[in-house]
Amino acid sequence: MRNLFIITALALSLFSNAQKMSKEFLKGEWTSNGEATEVLFSISILKEFNIQEVSSSSGIPLKVVSYQFTKDNLYIKTTFEQNNYQAISKFTIIDNNTMVVDIVSNHSSQVIYKRLKK
Repeated sequence: MRNLFIITALALSLFSNAQKMSKEFLKGEWTSNGEATEVLFSISILKEFNIQEVSSSSGIPLKVVSYQFTKDNLYIKTTFEQNNYQAISKFTIIDNNTMVVDIVSNHSSQVIYKRLKK
């Protein structure tokens, strides 16, 4: 019985510490270490959520077409206007400073992003 109580307490603490995808969590600079893009998430004084995404290789910004939050993910639809490249990126939290991004496009991939600054 005691073991059941300990296991239940541990499970509850793990779930209570799990980070939920939110604008506040995302705030800051994130890098793919040159694999895809660099992303800056910010919230303006007027509480507007801003996303700036820039190609790691060229430094040219991508156009953020739309974004949508779910409980566990952020979906961002972007266009790289230089070559009409379109993608949908699904951001999923791994820990407080790491996310995995599944990129769906003509050249789909999975990239790890690390937080640079909060």
